[in-house]
Amino acid sequence: MITFKAVERRNPQLPDDPKKFYPLVKSTGTIDVRTISEELSDASTLNSVDIRAVLFGLEKSLLKYLQDGYIVKFGDLGTFRPSVSGTGADTADELTASSVTKKRILFTPSPLLKRTVATAPVKKVQDV
Repeated sequence: MITFKAVERRNPQLPDDPKKFYPLVKSTGTIDVRTISEELSDASTLNSVDIRAVLFGLEKSLLKYLQDGYIVKFGDLGTFRPSVSGTGADTADELTASSVTKKRILFTPSPLLKRTVATAPVKKVQDV
C-alpha cells in the first residue's frame, strides 16, 4: 500500500492564490540488495549469496553498458538510457564534446510497472 501525507503548498503558476494541501508519498522505508536477495532465496533453490552475486553483476553490467551509450532494457521493469544536454552551436561543426554540459540517466518504466503502481491502493497517514 502506498501511503501519503498532506503537505501545504503554493501553486507556482498562481503564487497569489491561497495555499492548498496536496498529497505527498510517505516512504515505507528502504529495501537493500541483501533483503531482496534473502527474499528471492526463500522463493527459489538458490542461496542469498548467489543471488546477491548475480544482482551485483547485473548492476556492474548496467553501469558499463550505460557508459558505453547503450539503451538497457530491464524486462518488465523498464528501460534505462543515457541522455545529454548542452549549449547550442550555430553549425554542426562547431558543436563539440565540450558543448555537453549535463549527462544523466533516464528511466522509462514498462507498462507493467506503470500498471502496478497505478493500481496500488493508497492510504492517507497522519504526519508524525
